[in-house]
Amino acid sequence: MLETTPTPITIVETDFPQKQYLNLTYSIPEEQYEAAYTALAFEDHIGITEGLDEISICYILNSDSLIEEKTKCICKLFTDFNITFKILNKNIITEKNWNKEWEDSINPVYINKSLVITPSWKHETVNAPLKLIINPQMSFGSGHHETTHQMAAFVQEYTQQGTMWIDAGTGTGVLAILAVYCGAKHVFAFDNDEWSVLNTKENIERNVSLPQNSITIKQADVFTVELPKAQGIAANLHKNLIKPNLLRFYDALTPIPPHPAHLLVSGILRYDVEDVIADAVKIGFRHKETRTKGDWVALHFCKDKDSDGNIQH
Repeated sequence: MLETTPTPITIVETDFPQKQYLNLTYSIPEEQYEAAYTALAFEDHIGITEGLDEISICYILNSDSLIEEKTKCICKLFTDFNITFKILNKNIITEKNWNKEWEDSINPVYINKSLVITPSWKHETVNAPLKLIINPQMSFGSGHHETTHQMAAFVQEYTQQGTMWIDAGTGTGVLAILAVYCGAKHVFAFDNDEWSVLNTKENIERNVSLPQNSITIKQADVFTVELPKAQGIAANLHKNLIKPNLLRFYDALTPIPPHPAHLLVSGILRYDVEDVIADAVKIGFRHKETRTKGDWVALHFCKDKDSDGNIQH
């Protein structure tokens, strides 16, 4: 969907008359972010910033012709990748301390009274019984988004001592790290994005009290990764990745008496909830709980039968 009316260019004045940058902002549904990042891998941008259903792409502005050249190029890429988009803004901005600006914008997130997710540069300012140090980069999962917020609460509530977990689409590693802090013996975390895998490894190192070798991290695709047996799976993905893999998740889950195994999923919009629940129940899952935050929904399913067909409660 290409905008037909011209978009005005805004020049932002700062106290740093140095390099100039071109910042292009596009409206994109959040469930299409992954496709957008794939499309933009072909571009020579210097950074991407996420907003609410929008992304901004930054370039070094070395000529006036770059503005229309990059606008047309990105529109073609998004069209080729079947991404729904609209041009929101074209800004020319001058150089500043980007790292400080970014750090100042990332605040600690209190999931509840006992759990907070905080970047390392602000961890001394927060106080909670359970404090996760997560430095987000280009990857997803700092706790600010509704889906991560809901999933963190689920993981904290349903992780049992000595259990094995899978973190599907780990992002920053926040759910894997949280599961270990809540008693998981080991977590297998994976993501198809190299940035996410690197970011997760860094965040594991930042949380120095984690038991050594308690998390295995791998770059892998949800459709092809070999899933180990586990008592819990946290899958903060989206409907088109969750639904086709429900049977794979079911087969990987192994209840340990007297407890069922847990599947926690999010990245699902309100209008897709019944569709996901229906498919999961057909496979054999028991739908236990639905939680909603904004337009996003998190679902809790249980697998009640162990490998011998015994029902757990």
